[in-house]
Amino acid sequence: MNEFNMTTLLGILRKCIWYMVTVAVIFAVIAYCFCSFVAVPTYQSKISFIGTNGGMSDLSEEEMAVISKINSADIAASLVLIPTFVDVFKEADLYEQVAESVKKVGLDYSATQIKSMVSVSARSEDSLYIDITVTTTNPKHSVIIAEAIYGLGGDFVISKMPRAYVATMGNTGGTATQNYPNAPITIILAAFLGAVFVFVIAIIINMMDKTIKGEKDFSANYDIPILGNIPNFKTAAREEKK
Repeated sequence: MNEFNMTTLLGILRKCIWYMVTVAVIFAVIAYCFCSFVAVPTYQSKISFIGTNGGMSDLSEEEMAVISKINSADIAASLVLIPTFVDVFKEADLYEQVAESVKKVGLDYSATQIKSMVSVSARSEDSLYIDITVTTTNPKHSVIIAEAIYGLGGDFVISKMPRAYVATMGNTGGTATQNYPNAPITIILAAFLGAVFVFVIAIIINMMDKTIKGEKDFSANYDIPILGNIPNFKTAAREEKK
C-alpha cells in the first residue's frame, strides 16, 4: 500500500537516482548525435526598418531613432501605420524584385522561395521598428537575400504608400547566426526529459505495488491497532542453524 507524500517521493528518488542519471546521459548523447549528424542547420540574417508617417519624413535617421525628439501626434499616427507597413513588406512584388537582384550574384531562387524564407514583424506594439528575418540553410545566402531586401524594401514601401516614410535602421553586418539546432539547449532538455521519464516510471511502478511492506506501512494506511508481527519462519530457522 502506498500513501504518497514528500517522504515517499524522496524515497523513490533515492532508489532510482542512478537510473535517472544513466538515462539522462543516454538521452543527452542521442541529442548530441542528432544535432551534430542528423539535423540540417539553418541560419538567420536580420535587418530592420523604421516606418513613419509623412510628417516625420524630414527627420534624419538619427533623430528618428530618438523617440523623445519626435512629436507625440506623429508617433501615434506612425504606430497606426506599422501593421500596414508589415503587410506591404509581405507583398509578392517585393520578392520578385529581390529574386531578380540576387540572381545577379548567382543565387537562383524564385520569388515564392524567397518569400517562404522571410519573416516580417513589428518589433512590438509600441515600436516603429519593423524586423525582417531571412532563414536559409546557407549563411551566405541569408546575408545576400537580407541585404537585397534592405536595399529594395524602403523604396518599395514608399512606392505603395507615397505619403509614408521608411528608413533603414539596421543591416545584416555581413553575418548570419545559426538558429537551429540549438545544441546546448537541446542536449540539456533531452537529459532533463530522460531523468523525468525514469522518475515518472518509478512513481507508476510504486503506485501499482499494493503490497504492505511492514508495520509502518500498515499503520500509515489503516487505523487498526497492531497486536504483533508474524515472523518469517524460514528466516528464523536459518538463523537458528547458524
